[in-house]
Amino acid sequence: MSNPNAAVAAREAKPVEKTPSYAWPCLITSVLAGIALVFAWQWLPGITFPVFKNWLAENNALFANPANFELMSNVMGLVPIGALIMALPASYLVRKIGPKAATVAGLALGAVGTAVSAVFVGDNFYAFLVGRFILGVALATTIVAGPTCVSVWFPDATRGRAMAIWSIWAPVGIFVINFIGNNVFEMAGSDMVAFQWIWVAVIVVFAVIFAIVFREPRENERSQVSPERKSFKEVLPFFKSRQLWCLILMFAIYNYINYGFSQYLKTWMQTPELLGGLGWDAAAAGLWGGLICACGALAPIGGLILDKTPRDKKYLCVVVGILFLALASATFSQVTFFLPYVVFFCAGNMLLNACCRPLVPTFVFKGGATAVAFGLSFLTLGQYAGQMFTSYVMHPFSDTLTAASNVAIEAKQAVLASGGTPADFGPAIAQAAQEAAAAGIHVDPMLAVWALVPVSIVGILLTFGVKPSKKQAAGAPAAKPADEAAAQH
Repeated sequence: MSNPNAAVAAREAKPVEKTPSYAWPCLITSVLAGIALVFAWQWLPGITFPVFKNWLAENNALFANPANFELMSNVMGLVPIGALIMALPASYLVRKIGPKAATVAGLALGAVGTAVSAVFVGDNFYAFLVGRFILGVALATTIVAGPTCVSVWFPDATRGRAMAIWSIWAPVGIFVINFIGNNVFEMAGSDMVAFQWIWVAVIVVFAVIFAIVFREPRENERSQVSPERKSFKEVLPFFKSRQLWCLILMFAIYNYINYGFSQYLKTWMQTPELLGGLGWDAAAAGLWGGLICACGALAPIGGLILDKTPRDKKYLCVVVGILFLALASATFSQVTFFLPYVVFFCAGNMLLNACCRPLVPTFVFKGGATAVAFGLSFLTLGQYAGQMFTSYVMHPFSDTLTAASNVAIEAKQAVLASGGTPADFGPAIAQAAQEAAAAGIHVDPMLAVWALVPVSIVGILLTFGVKPSKKQAAGAPAAKPADEAAAQH
């Protein structure tokens, strides 16, 4: 018969200060799991909407009526909606089956959702959209479970950089799919069905790798975040925290702004100069647009900065990050300020992508894995709420931007249809741009400014609310002493 006192002593053993060597393979496989889902989510920007639209016109009878192309707005939008709905239930799943099993479940759902989309894209577009929604559910599950997996392995001294490394899943995934999307599509025979089955296979492979490699830490390996899964009733007292809720709201604003940049940047780059864009060709726009949006991959630098910053000053990393993003908002889609925009955007992303998730355990770590997962669920809720609102608020900007960008795309298509070559693209685009400008088609950069700057100012104000109280700075949880005592029993 086991000794209950020994079990209690083991649970209360002092957490490690040095990072266990096996923590790193666990981190890497968790990052790869997230990247696999990004490939399945972001393949549309990788091949561009016009390519998808043309394929649908040729292969799906629903789109014989051009009015039905309005349905395409749901292709990207249903993913964050699914993630939004699943954000809170994901913490329950982590509580019930553990972060490893929850991550595998998320990947399995992602494979199912992408398979549904692959099967129905040419026949039943509404069923295809159901697959995209399922993918969003999978995304939220993995995003909540993944950082929880990391939190239980890495001690306070290295958790910032570890979770920052985990946070590169989205920028790296988006960059890679933007960079290779067209090539993979051609490799699949320009068949949208086969193209999606490739991502199903990628998800399955990464899920198997994660399931084999990842394990929970042993007693002599655990961090300050205990892997013990407490009840929600026990951890709720740790959520009476102004700092945590300000962080969650600010994270929603960060994602609202960031999603606006990543969603429209490549299109703006391809828009002719005469119409307010940069006039780049699709290859250059894909490469540089992907690189700029992938600047969140600099997060490990921000995580190192966070780890080296004193506990009571860590919130300043978030303050500086949102300040940079506010400056990027003011210069976005204005050709004259393109280079400053890139600098501000990259600096803001480096800090915010690195620092927001690691701060969640800072406020709730004494609630163990359950509290961390619950906090990350709210952070994920804010993340996808912010992304969902982006499409609606920036819709007028999107319409004018798309119309201006299509001028170049349609001019190229006309050249090829008439037997011309890429050498004829330049004169054809110049003429088409002149005609479009005369017809009043032009990107209005102020629409983007008005949609982004006021919201970023609210984000700046919220970041000052993340400043910890004196008790929290000293290492106490975000709860009253009485609540803390209740949470320990």
